[in-house]
Amino acid sequence: MDELSGLSGASPEERLRSVGTGIGLTVAGFVTALVVLFAGVQALAAAGIPVREQPVLVVGLSIVLQGLGFGIAVAVYMALTKRFDLLKYRLPTLRDLGWAAGGLVALFIGYMAIALVVSQLGIETAQNAIVEQGRQNPQLVLYLIPLAILVVGPSEELLFRGAIQGVLRRAYAPIPAIVIASSLFGVAHVFALSGSGTGVLVYIAVTFVLGCILGFVYERTDNLVVPALIHGVYNAILFSLLYVQVSGGV
Repeated sequence: MDELSGLSGASPEERLRSVGTGIGLTVAGFVTALVVLFAGVQALAAAGIPVREQPVLVVGLSIVLQGLGFGIAVAVYMALTKRFDLLKYRLPTLRDLGWAAGGLVALFIGYMAIALVVSQLGIETAQNAIVEQGRQNPQLVLYLIPLAILVVGPSEELLFRGAIQGVLRRAYAPIPAIVIASSLFGVAHVFALSGSGTGVLVYIAVTFVLGCILGFVYERTDNLVVPALIHGVYNAILFSLLYVQVSGGV
């Protein structure tokens, strides 16, 4: 494996093209997710299932179908480009599990450090729409916990670390590839946020830092399962804490 500070022999044109591909994959992932979600809702409505009247079902279905959309977008890209070796994955080894544990701890340290700085500055961070819905409906949070591990973590890592960072890694050294992929990862969350402009920027910055940690772990393990596991468990823990809070546990 190249050192993180290693240089890439790609030309400026190849590097620019890889960034364009990363942006294209980001857009394609979300557009495909919207198409799949629309088709899924229409199919259920045609079957007589009143999806729109069940908020919990709507959110759960949105998460599952978005994950499916991400997977379809990546699969289509790999098929069109014949890059079937783009994704690196295998059953986790003990070393991988060690990286998973360390990465999870690093995510929480990074999150708390940024939260401390933000609180000292008196800035209110933007909120994710799903979290806001969970505050109003604790039952929804119970569904979000397993979905975080089974769908959110794997699908987002498939797109941003597996496909996008994988494409960038062919043209850039590890650090620039991680930074660019994490930037796209952060910006991609903007449409799910509510709050002030400054709060949105803070949320994107937090997501960027978390993405860098996940990207670093992927670079070191060459195993997409590891960041997917970290990401999913991290979100599941946050949702669990949210449930304790909104259900009156604290």
